[in-house]
Amino acid sequence: MSETKKCQICVITGTRAEYGLLRELLFKLRKDRRIDLGFVVTGSHLSDTFGKTEDEIIGDGFKDYIKVPIPMDDDSKEGMAYSAGVALQKFAELFKNYKPDLLIVLGDRFEIFAAVSAAHLIGISVAHISGGDVTEGAVDDAIRHCLTKMSYLHFPGCEQSAKRIIQMGEQPDRVFNVGELGVENCLNMKILSRKELSKSIGFDKVLDNYCVVTFHPVTMEADTAESQVYELIGAMDAQQSMSYIITMANADAGGRAINDIWIKEGKKRSNWLIATSLGVLRYLSAVKYARLVIGNSSSGVIEAPSMGTPTINIGDRQKGRVMAESVICCEPDKSCIADAMKKALTYDFQEKAKHIKSPFGNGTTSKLIVDIIIDYLKNKSQTNEKRFYDINY
Repeated sequence: MSETKKCQICVITGTRAEYGLLRELLFKLRKDRRIDLGFVVTGSHLSDTFGKTEDEIIGDGFKDYIKVPIPMDDDSKEGMAYSAGVALQKFAELFKNYKPDLLIVLGDRFEIFAAVSAAHLIGISVAHISGGDVTEGAVDDAIRHCLTKMSYLHFPGCEQSAKRIIQMGEQPDRVFNVGELGVENCLNMKILSRKELSKSIGFDKVLDNYCVVTFHPVTMEADTAESQVYELIGAMDAQQSMSYIITMANADAGGRAINDIWIKEGKKRSNWLIATSLGVLRYLSAVKYARLVIGNSSSGVIEAPSMGTPTINIGDRQKGRVMAESVICCEPDKSCIADAMKKALTYDFQEKAKHIKSPFGNGTTSKLIVDIIIDYLKNKSQTNEKRFYDINY
């Protein structure tokens, strides 16, 4: 790449959580004069059912982007497979005429798997953020590792994940432990005050004691979502003086069943606020002032410790991840969840959580990523050929 030619970089997002993580990186890429940024929006962003979070993207000033709509109506496991197939075809069509120098993706979603599969077959270089993690209870686990093997640059969020990527045969000089983008958001974003948050979401109970709850399907298990949510609700109700902000499940198999339960049960309880999507600013503000984060979302493992908020991590969805000491793991059982909540609500544990050091970086992730990819593109060879890195056992 010549000094005068801009780097053609494309970023893909398919969910609200993923966009919230990519947001600061996107801002930096958009401002950098060395970069011509392409932006692809797909998945649940374009679905009214999941809050049409495309509107949040538009609100951030991203208006010249490419839409890749895929089927989102069927959230069965077969429906996910079908959507991934359609997405693969559509991304192949997109990349037939649009061939960026580098494609940047994050995480482990099936729509991202489809996009990277198309890019890999066509010969487009891929940079993968947050590879090397382990989440044994989700189909995302295998998808994430597949993305690692189809990617050339790797930006894991902690040292353990970086070592796993190398263990998978990736060259150490292409693996960069840059920390998690979610931690950068926590440390650098100017969050709302409690009063501003209350006004923004229309829920005055955030001025008192409340918890943030997010529960996703455990996609490696068969039809456990509904029973597990009712166990969680039982534990929530046991804390009679507590209020709850509940964010909906994502577009995984079984997600709609969970959301239907939240809506039905929420109508019976005045101390609940149910939100399809809060957006990154309101969500992190809610986490900051919450007594606890409860559920099985990665945000409870990565972001909450950086905000000084204890986490109750339920079940196996996040099993295998690095956990800060402010995270209490428990079984998806009413009594176990209730016991974990009682422990986490004690003065000693609340104080302990405020002083936890996150294992996921120091808040400079997006700058590190931009600097590394610019250096890579300046010296990029004409091939994506990779040599398998064998560990000397």
